[in-house]
Amino acid sequence: MFSFLQELVGGDWLERLFVYLEERGVKVKYSIILPSYNGGEYLKSCVSSIISQDYENYELIISDDHSVDSTVSYLQTISSNSKIRIISPSERLSMAEHWEWALSHAAGEWLIFVGQDDALQPYFFSLAENLTNFASDQGIRSIMSERAYFFWDGCQVIYGDVSVSYIASPKVRVLNSALESAKALLGVVDYFELPQMYTTSLFHRDLLEEAKKKQNGKVFSCHPQDANLAAIACSLEPRFLKSYIPLGWVGSSPKSAGMAVAATDDTLEGASVLKELKVDYEEKIKKSKLRYNSRAGDFGLSDLPIYFWQALIETSSLRSQWINKVLNSRVFGMIFFSLLLIRTWRPKSKKKKMLAGIIYANGLNPKALIPVCILMVFLVLICKGGFLVYRVFRKLCSILFGRKVVSLRINRSEFPDILPEDASKKVSKIISPYLRYLNV
Repeated sequence: MFSFLQELVGGDWLERLFVYLEERGVKVKYSIILPSYNGGEYLKSCVSSIISQDYENYELIISDDHSVDSTVSYLQTISSNSKIRIISPSERLSMAEHWEWALSHAAGEWLIFVGQDDALQPYFFSLAENLTNFASDQGIRSIMSERAYFFWDGCQVIYGDVSVSYIASPKVRVLNSALESAKALLGVVDYFELPQMYTTSLFHRDLLEEAKKKQNGKVFSCHPQDANLAAIACSLEPRFLKSYIPLGWVGSSPKSAGMAVAATDDTLEGASVLKELKVDYEEKIKKSKLRYNSRAGDFGLSDLPIYFWQALIETSSLRSQWINKVLNSRVFGMIFFSLLLIRTWRPKSKKKKMLAGIIYANGLNPKALIPVCILMVFLVLICKGGFLVYRVFRKLCSILFGRKVVSLRINRSEFPDILPEDASKKVSKIISPYLRYLNV
């Protein structure tokens, strides 16, 4: 039937059908965007985690950036699936540019990027329905969830023996974007704890359209793209919804950009291969039309607060003038860089030398920050003490009031051939009794 329709209306009939429907305001609820490049060995698990679910109102857009491995042959086997749109840019793009291009083809009300080595949880659509309906009622346009991790074989050099790490609790919270952004800037949490529209986050289309209007028709303005998306969400949305049940599996594979950025230790086994991957990734960023702000130094510093800070600088058109003045002020710079110096305290640290150059580039002197560093150490210790008391209190409350926490950890030495679909089966058994208790 599929081949008959292709002959009848042309090989690009499905693409034209979606354009036709979009022009007439007929939208699917979810657009799942899967950018791919030479990820053939992981792609099947990712796609299967989506199309195997009993849900209809979505589209899966797979954008292949000119792969030269088994990706193309695999995509041919799934091209007849009516839920899947397979597209490819006219030339090789940097990661963020590829994401922008793929995003322009999405028609859904709620959108999410999924990496080729990631996967969605087996209950993704049922949980997403609950969360998006509540968010819409509350006027919230960004949603995130707890992160569950799957480490593919070959990641042991960075992440050790663990292959699966999953923690869930049947609760949701509405969080303040400004407060959570401040935590990410000060290193209290990673910016991964903010909405990023990536595997564990959903953005409403209106949020992206607003960002495009204020940024000359583009969503992405800088690298890395996940920090860029977090900056967009927290700049335009005063609140976001967080589910403590994960929406997806955040995958790490030996070929992933995340693996390359994480490899900062040159003494690691396999460091030469990781370094080559990292150099290739950074070269693509340098050739990209998107910026990485020079005030943030070299991208190779691999510091999450700096990535998020420079993403905020590059998305200044999305925020009020006084907030931008705070982010660019000398006082904020002294606090921000003092905390970074504390975290890289080792005297001969390569990272510390790079950071010193960034501090000078921002009109500050590292030596002049020493008194501020001392003050920050005391404040950090006080805050950590208070946070510890808070965590103990939360733990006691969860015990007393029956708050359930579900966890799963699997080591690769125990299950050498485990795949995301195997992990999902195990998760389904332990989480299904608690999904109905999700209170939003």
